Amino acid sequence: MSMKLLFATANPGKLREMQEICKALGREYGMDLSLSPLSEKVDIPETGGTYEENALIKAQWAWEHYGLDCLADDSGLEVDALGGAPGIYTARYCDRNFASGMDKLLHELHSLGADSPQSRRAAFKCCICLIIGGKPLYFHGSCTGTVSSARCGSGGFGFDPVFIPDQTPGRCMAELDEEYKNSISHRG
Repeated sequence: MSMKLLFATANPGKLREMQEICKALGREYGMDLSLSPLSEKVDIPETGGTYEENALIKAQWAWEHYGLDCLADDSGLEVDALGGAPGIYTARYCDRNFASGMDKLLHELHSLGADSPQSRRAAFKCCICLIIGGKPLYFHGSCTGTVSSARCGSGGFGFDPVFIPDQTPGRCMAELDEEYKNSISHRG
């Protein structure tokens, strides 16, 4: 069985990651799951107050404009020492420039005296809204860990170079091979 989905994203990192996850799921369920990105670059306003609301806004936009089964993701990094920030505002926290966003995050944690792993607890959170036949379905995921004291690794995207998952002490997400990262990540 073949199933094609439209992915409401302009983020090439998210697209690549979701394509890999769909390949793995397709093998697991005997389906050919594939994603295509939006055919135009649009900035869908994320005006919701939760990951669920933002994922729905993006998925509904794609459904209404293309009439295709689709999915959208809203995700963020929640840092305990920052009261859960940046959270749903993660992309805006760094104005979509993740290199400067990581610098900003590391500086803020250091300024707060959050220099031990215990004081740098964090979690990547995700909500995926899948619209099939016009009906929205929601899926949630999270990956707990700590924010490192410096960037490490060259893989992944976003804040992966400063996030150490609990499953891999001492190794940032950006140091993991994609298949393993996808199996433990908030999207996986």
